[in-house]
Order: sequence, then C-alpha cells, then structure tokens
Amino acid sequence: MCGIAGVYSLEARVDASNVGSMLSSMAHRGPDDRGIQLLAGGMLAFGHLRLSIIDLSPLGHQPMATSDGNTWIVYNGEIYNYRELRDELRQLGWNFRSDSDTEVILAAYRTWGLGAVTRFRGMFAFAIWDSSEKLLHLCRDRFGVKPLYFSVRGRRLAFASELKGLLATDISTRPLDSASIAEFVQYGYISSPRSIFADVCTVRPGTVCSFDARLKRVEWSYWSARDLYDGPRASALRAELNSMPEPELLERVEKSLQEAFSYRMVADVPVGLFLSGGIDSSLVAAVLARRGGFKLKTFTIGFGSSEFDESDYARTVATTLGTEHFEFSLSPQLAVDTVAEIPDIADEPIGDSSLVPTLLVSRLARRHVKVALSADGADELFGGYARYAYCGRFVNQSRLVRGLYSLSGEILDSLPPEVVARGYAITRGGGPKFAAINDKLRKFIRMSKASDEFDAYDAAISEWPAATRRSLMQGESVESDGPRDAYRSVRGTDPRDRFMHFDMTRYLPGDLLVKVDRASMATSLEAREPFLDHESARLAAALSMRWKVRGNQNKYILRTLLKQYFPPTFFERPKQGFSAPIGAWLRGPLKHLLRDQLSAERVRQWGILDSGTTDGIVDNFFIGSRGESAAGVWILLQLQQWAGRWLKQPAREAPQLLIA
Repeated sequence: MCGIAGVYSLEARVDASNVGSMLSSMAHRGPDDRGIQLLAGGMLAFGHLRLSIIDLSPLGHQPMATSDGNTWIVYNGEIYNYRELRDELRQLGWNFRSDSDTEVILAAYRTWGLGAVTRFRGMFAFAIWDSSEKLLHLCRDRFGVKPLYFSVRGRRLAFASELKGLLATDISTRPLDSASIAEFVQYGYISSPRSIFADVCTVRPGTVCSFDARLKRVEWSYWSARDLYDGPRASALRAELNSMPEPELLERVEKSLQEAFSYRMVADVPVGLFLSGGIDSSLVAAVLARRGGFKLKTFTIGFGSSEFDESDYARTVATTLGTEHFEFSLSPQLAVDTVAEIPDIADEPIGDSSLVPTLLVSRLARRHVKVALSADGADELFGGYARYAYCGRFVNQSRLVRGLYSLSGEILDSLPPEVVARGYAITRGGGPKFAAINDKLRKFIRMSKASDEFDAYDAAISEWPAATRRSLMQGESVESDGPRDAYRSVRGTDPRDRFMHFDMTRYLPGDLLVKVDRASMATSLEAREPFLDHESARLAAALSMRWKVRGNQNKYILRTLLKQYFPPTFFERPKQGFSAPIGAWLRGPLKHLLRDQLSAERVRQWGILDSGTTDGIVDNFFIGSRGESAAGVWILLQLQQWAGRWLKQPAREAPQLLIA
C-alpha cells in the first residue's frame, strides 16, 4: 500500500519540488521509501511513497520502469494473483529481477496492453507512462477500494492518491461543487467521478483514463457492477446456482469465499483482521482459521455500555477460533480528541461517524501488524442491511397494503420519540435491539409515504428529506438525476438487486471504502477487503434472493455457513455494523464543538449552509425531536469542520460555489 502523485505539463518542465510537496502532504501513506522521477523530457514527474508489503527489498522501489525505460509506473495497492501472472509471463519470455507485483504489472501491460488490467485480481490505483505512445494512463480497481484523484487546469494535469496531494499544488482553485455538496448533505458521501471541488475528479471504479500529448482524455470502463446482475453471463450463472442442491451450493460459495479470503493473506509482513463480532468479520476469521489454517491476530474497539458495543461477541469469536485477540474500549474523552483529528485526515468530508472507531482500531492493529483485513462489501453483496428487507417488502406490496404502511408511518410520526422507544423495547421483549432505532423509524416513516420504488429506497438511505436538504443549502438549490439514473441502470430479478447495486456503486466506494482507506493509511496500515473479490462477487450477485434475505433475516447464506463454526443462535441479533454512539457523543462530550461549528456566525462564515435552517435543526436535536437525526447532524458538523480546515478565503467571505 502506498501513495502516488504526478504532474504532467504541456507548458514547461515540471518542478520536482512540487511533486515532493504533494508526497509530503501524504507521507503517512508510505513511510518506508520515497521516489520522484522526471520523464518526457522533464514535462512529466512521477512521485511515490512506499509502504513495503511485498518484496521488502530496494528492488521494489518506485517509480519503476521496464528494462528499456520506455514504460514507467507508480502504483498503490496489491495484485493478489501476481505470482500466477508472473509464471505466465515467464513462459512468454519475461525475466524478473524483483519479487514485487509492481514489476508484474509493467510486464503485463507491455504484453497485453491495457487489457492486462482485466487479469488483475486485487485492489489498485496506478499511473503508467507509455513513452512510445506518449500516453498517460490512470487506472482504478473494480470496486474503488483504492482512491485516485486528478485535475486538469489549462495545459497541466495532476493526480494523487488523496485530495490533499492536489491541494499541495496550485492545480485546484478550490471552487465547491454544488451537486457534490447537495449529495453529501443528503447521503453523507460524494460519488465518483465528482469530488467536493468542481475542478477535481476521481477516476471511476473499474475505469482507465488515458491522456494523450494534448491532455485529451479517453475513458475505458473495463468492468461494471451492472454485469453482476444483468446480461447473459449473469443469467447463466443464476440458472446454474438455482439448479444446485443445497449442500453443493453452500460448498461452492464457501470455497469461493475461502479463495478470495486467502488471496488477501498474501504478504511478506504480518496480516491481522478487524473483528467486530458481527457476521461478516466473524466469517472471514472462521474460514481463514478453520479452513485456511491461518493463525490470526484480531482487533476490536468497544464502546463500554453503549447499545453499539459488540466487543463481548468479538471476544467470544476470537476465543472460539483461537485467535490472538486485542481490544480497546473507547472513552468519551478519546472520542472528543479523535473527532478533532478528522479534518486533517478527511481532506474531503466524510459523513460516516464510524470513521472514529475505524481510525482507532487501525491504530491498535498497527502496533502489531502492517496489514489488516476489513469486511466491507458483504452487506451489498449478500443483502445485509435491514432496509433491503423492509423496503423490499414495501415496494412489492399492493397499493392497498402500501396505504397501510403509510397509515402506520403517520401514527408513528405523531407519537413522541420516548413513547416509540418504549414501545419498541416492549416488542423486543428484552432481546437484542437495533441501535439508533429512532433514526431507523424516521426513515421508515419517510419510506411509507413514497410514490415509487426509487423514492422508497431513497427515503431509506437519505439522512434528510429532499425539502430539508434544499432548505439547508445556501444559495441556488441543486437537483441531480444521478441517484435515480444509477438506480435504474440495473434490471436484476428483484427490487433488492437494484438496492444492492445502488449501494455497491455509490455508498460503498463513496463512503465505506473512503473511510477505511483514510483511517488505515493515516496510521500507515494497509487495509484489505476480502469480500471485494470480483470472482466471488459474481457468485454472490447471482444467488437467489432467498439466500440473501429470508423473512426478517439478512445475509441468510452467510448465517448458514457460520453455523459450522458457532452455535446457531449466536448471530441472531440485529445488525449494528461498526457504528459509533454518535447521538450520545453529540449531546454529551461533543456538545460544545457542535454548538460552535454550527453556530450562525460560523455557518455564515463559510457560506455553504443556511444559518437559519441549521439553527433550528441544532435546537430541535438537543430537544430530542425525532426529525433531526444524529447521523444527519453529524454530517453537517463534518462539513463545517472540513470547511474550516480546507477552504481558503478570508473570514466571512463566502466560497465560490459552482452550480452543475
């Protein structure tokens, strides 16, 4: 895992010190080595920061070139099947001087051209300079695990692993992108290819962006998540799996997952695992420990007596599997201290409060290992979110039944929050409960009033209704068809296929993977995603929905596989995820920070949000109104904190806001 940067100028020779500044801003991504190379007669500069994971010797130094010097690369990530590819390339006459996967990428490119990327199994973001063709290629992995930003201004292009790498140069004038702000306020993330700044883009997942000697850009999408659900190949696999007897199907899925998980253990340094105690990370641990024979180190963050704490479950999993287990309990004061660090880590605002525990578990893991497995993507592939079940039932009902949903929503909306909470506790009968139940009920109420399928799902994932978001936005309102178009881009066999595809292509790369990348790399830890393997993902997407959502149980097939390793009832509790008790924090130790950052004076200073609307939201939040969710207030806080750190303008002068 590393950091990459570069500048390509058609006007004058590149000053290598500019690339050095870009690297310095991202030094946490690669403390083991640094390299800068001037190319194309000094008109192009490649920069690289190395976190040594495979081939720890100096032979893995980057920027790296082919032996003839015609092709250069800077690369961030891992190609897990590089040894198989190297053996194939050796048979074609290639000789290798290192044991690095970087050298394999170069040889593969020279042998198969850009089509080589379809052979790579891993996570990656790289830049290749082909001096023979005078082409610069920027490439990103299929799911968007590894980030890659770029900006073209005039006759100059710059790229970097993090937005702060571009901000270390004058390539961006930092004009805010109005559509990105609107998306962030509503959902808490920004979707590729946009960024928070109108003059900065991200390379789309599964895409190569090629720039010629005039900086003309051509994009090639070498992989699309749509193909997991639609098309003849997906249909054939779906039919094949549907015809399998249950034992054979379960064995095939587990073998596929074991292969994907085992690939993520390829390293020349120790590898650990983030263990939440939930279904996903527990299955990764069980398959690797019991079927793969790996001796694991596992890491958990707890929240004391909070409803979000699952450290007892994680400890039981670790004891059952015999892992070397490490855990840490997050105190309120440490939460305050960590939140203060977020603006430096999140050079683009991150609305996910679980960034805090992810950062802390990364620090815990880094004391013992250099690589850790996360377990993101299982929810999107195997139907893990509760909204898939309740929203799926809603959109599949008749108009009459939908009317009953709407009536129940109206009744819930009329009741005081404390009455709803008590009623929910009674219905659960003292059993395990959903965390942040009021926030979930608020989304259910909005969903029950939806007029079509997309509006229903949009209500289930939005932190604010569209009307509130519009009133929050200072200046001209922005409406985008992007989310609706993304939702409609897949047919699938069930509305829940469309839900999952939407999350896989927007929420996963826009939120979860950004969060994990920034948190882990801030501690110089490589985080890997064992569920995000494109081969095993094909199998997961093709599974019948009854193996994903059955009744009120999500991830049904993963639960079934876990029964081989744990008692059947151990995971019969609502999904918590790797969440934080953000409501308690905002009303407690973070109260003064919230009041300060969302004060009318501070809001007017940055000119992004409407101070009147924000004032009312904050007041209602402290009163306890169900309409103001903790997650939504957290998003506003993060936007304000980010602005204070990364926007450049005199106080009280509103930033430039570009309307898309």
